[in-house]
Amino acid sequence: MAYPATRKLPDSRLRLALAAILVALAAILAVLPSRANAGDLAAWQIVGFSSDASHYAFAEYGRQDGSGYPYAALYVIDLDQDKYVGGAPFRTLIEDEAASIGQALAEVHAQASGALADYGISQPARLVASDPPGEEDGNRHAIAFHAAPVFPHIDPARNLTLTTLNLPDQEMCASFAPTFGFALALDGVEVYRDNSIPKSRSCPLDYQIAGIVTTMEEPATRAVAMISVMKVGFEGPDRRLIAVPFSF
Repeated sequence: MAYPATRKLPDSRLRLALAAILVALAAILAVLPSRANAGDLAAWQIVGFSSDASHYAFAEYGRQDGSGYPYAALYVIDLDQDKYVGGAPFRTLIEDEAASIGQALAEVHAQASGALADYGISQPARLVASDPPGEEDGNRHAIAFHAAPVFPHIDPARNLTLTTLNLPDQEMCASFAPTFGFALALDGVEVYRDNSIPKSRSCPLDYQIAGIVTTMEEPATRAVAMISVMKVGFEGPDRRLIAVPFSF
């Protein structure tokens, strides 16, 4: 079967046509939203401690990458046993791009209201140090802080450092990338170490220190390290958060 002959463009016209295509592609890429090829970084909110500082609650929230749907989750944690209690985590995902993140956060607080009351989560907390994701920083695996709420500082600086651990994860994660656990050390003394990776972390790629939260008592003796979990997401690494308790 004979095929029709294709007419070859002169070199000059071919170059012009290719240039026009490249300009058009550049224009399209310039107007695409920057989040189109990026994961989502959840923000987090301190909810508070119980009056005896045995329980702590926090929330995380944002817009899901890919869908753009607002989501929120709220965690109530028994700090002595280092586990979720009261039916936590509470989660919501509003399958409507027009819905606000505030709506999702309000929904998850309503879901958790019974547990927050049952465990007496009514005391405010103090954020003594943080490393927000938008801040340029060469090292998110270490943070120095003062626990005493005065200035000038009257107490020595404490140093929390995070070390990643090469740990095998679920079989499904192996096809994406190597997964990691982590350990925490306070002033060089280990206060936490993963022995395995919980399924709830969903293929963790890295960890970062997001902040240090203490009770309002003076001097504070109990604290929580807020840890960013960078995990496999739909369009790129997503950030979710976990809380790791430690004492001074």
